[in-house]
Amino acid sequence: MKKKILPRPIGAPTLYSEKLVTKICERISLGESLRSVCRDPNFPDKLTVLRWLKKYPDFRTQYTQARDDAADSYFDAIHDEAFSAHDAQIGRLRVDALKWISSRLAPKKYGDRIEHEHTGEQKLTLTFSTPHRNEEPELVAIDYIEGEFIREEPSGGE
Repeated sequence: MKKKILPRPIGAPTLYSEKLVTKICERISLGESLRSVCRDPNFPDKLTVLRWLKKYPDFRTQYTQARDDAADSYFDAIHDEAFSAHDAQIGRLRVDALKWISSRLAPKKYGDRIEHEHTGEQKLTLTFSTPHRNEEPELVAIDYIEGEFIREEPSGGE
């Protein structure tokens, strides 16, 4: 005889417990989504879990760690998928999806690294004008070359 799963009663309270949130975090750390965990009738719905995340700081910390661990699980799945895919296009699609998820969950660890390197002389030129009434403005130029300010006095113009 097959066991029938009954739907949750509407409005039935789900009690927060350390054991329950530990099970949720374990499943998430193995790469399962919160949505799929909450589909299980033995677990609370997604909205309840999101409320708990706001209400319980310890759960929020544990959940954050589980999400970091999930990035590692997805990274491991990339390796498995890359070497076991029978269809190259489907395998590539799966690997790209797993790479994208990993880079979003742990951008410092699995995200694209973009490095900018500047070489050469650093030069910054600032020009100030201090106008006076009925007079022509005096221009003063200041150059910043290799960590030093160099003031150029204005030429007499005559």
